[in-house]
Amino acid sequence: MATRTLLAAALAAAAFSPIVGAQAQSLTGSQVTAASYCCMTPTEPDRVTNSVTATVGPGVEFPQGSFTSLVGAPMTAPVTIDVGSSTIQLTYSAGGSTGPGGFNGFAFTFSGAPTITGVSLDPSSTYNPVLTFNANTVFVNEAGLTLTPTSTAIVNITAVPEPQSYALMVGGLALLGVMARRRKG
Repeated sequence: MATRTLLAAALAAAAFSPIVGAQAQSLTGSQVTAASYCCMTPTEPDRVTNSVTATVGPGVEFPQGSFTSLVGAPMTAPVTIDVGSSTIQLTYSAGGSTGPGGFNGFAFTFSGAPTITGVSLDPSSTYNPVLTFNANTVFVNEAGLTLTPTSTAIVNITAVPEPQSYALMVGGLALLGVMARRRKG
């Protein structure tokens, strides 16, 4: 009987451990590729800076000077971008107005990350870009905005574990139910 109980505890722990890890999952360790786009859509024909890839972790992923203009005179974007476990923070060091258009801003595409299910602007942000997303990309649209040398936007990202994590949880719960039924009988 003790062996059966120990086995049940081990199976339950194995079934629930991916869920605990999944809930604690973040963007940390994933790859993020970012670039700036203007003026219609965030697609390759409208990309106006180089595309840069970094691993999300401690430190600033894209320090000022990371993004260089591909159109006109070569110049770097005056922005520092830090991607955290559940945020993206953009901080400008120079002011100016962004061009109008359908989209003028950054796209952040993640690989090896949980599915993105929501984005919101943190109330401590000092400017208000329009935020959109899909399962693996966050879009920060700054079209028509005026930025100052201290403009900061903090994007909160909600991500959920992959479906297989939920399947493991359901399997673990079913196993516990079967074991409880056997124990009563």
